Amino acid sequence: MAARKETNRYYPPEFWDDPKFGDKSNLNSFRGEGWRNRGAQVNSKLLTQGRNVIRFETPFDIWCGGCNEVIHKGVRFNSDKNKAGKYFTTQIWHFDLKCHLCDHMMVVGTDPENCTYKCVSGCRRKVESWEEDEDTLKRPDIRDKRKMEDDPFYRLEHYAAADGSGRTSDEVRGKEAKASLYQLKAMQDVRSSDDGMLNRALRKSFQQQKKDDFEQEKLDAAERERFNMHIPLLPASEDDAAAARAQAFGVQGLSEEERYEAARRKARRAVMNVPILQQQRAPSTPHSSLSSATSSCSASRASTSASPLDKIRALALARQRGGAS
Repeated sequence: MAARKETNRYYPPEFWDDPKFGDKSNLNSFRGEGWRNRGAQVNSKLLTQGRNVIRFETPFDIWCGGCNEVIHKGVRFNSDKNKAGKYFTTQIWHFDLKCHLCDHMMVVGTDPENCTYKCVSGCRRKVESWEEDEDTLKRPDIRDKRKMEDDPFYRLEHYAAADGSGRTSDEVRGKEAKASLYQLKAMQDVRSSDDGMLNRALRKSFQQQKKDDFEQEKLDAAERERFNMHIPLLPASEDDAAAARAQAFGVQGLSEEERYEAARRKARRAVMNVPILQQQRAPSTPHSSLSSATSSCSASRASTSASPLDKIRALALARQRGGAS
């Protein structure tokens, strides 16, 4: 592992050509970046030079005065901490920051008077404002709330109801709803007076719900078994039933010959369902025999030019009339 460390780093030719650096030198010292990785040693060294370098976070969003870019709240810098006077007996501190985008120097100081920070030089605070509109929910001020409770004239001027009574609108609505509230309270007291009755009603509702759930589970299990499904089914709804009724199967996907065959079978079933012997038979008369013969001839003539479905219907009609005669 120790032998691979040298091969994993790139040493530029200037590193070997510089006589000040030898085999025991490192890249950090060659680039002048070694002080960044020795926090405590560097700070103690800078203290001997009269500098106090600390890690400082920006307390709010600021605009850099050099590149005019936003530095957001919480960005950390290595800053010089300097004394800048006092506010009464409280020390005021200034922090020198260097922008990481343009190397512009900025100074942020403490403000003990307002218990915050302020931009001293090289930067300015980013102020985000908003405009109040009708959709903005305004939070009530605690001072206005106390003033409304204590000052009747202020309440009359700002929060009075339209009836001229001097009370607030909430008080007016509360007085109007007091009677109904008392009535509801009395009804609830009557209902909750018997604890045993409430417990019995609650247990009955639970038992009925448990029974319904058990029956529904049995139906769902039978339905899953019928369709060979192993996933839970949702309860049926009116929308599902309407969508199922709107689907038409069997007829739309058939060919011309299949539709003709299906119609022929349907007509044949209709003919076979007609009883041959009627309950009441009319007496046989020459006129009825003549009408039956005429109908038979017309049916035979129509069968030569009509479609097969019409032929079957004509034969069924002739058969029915012949049975009645």
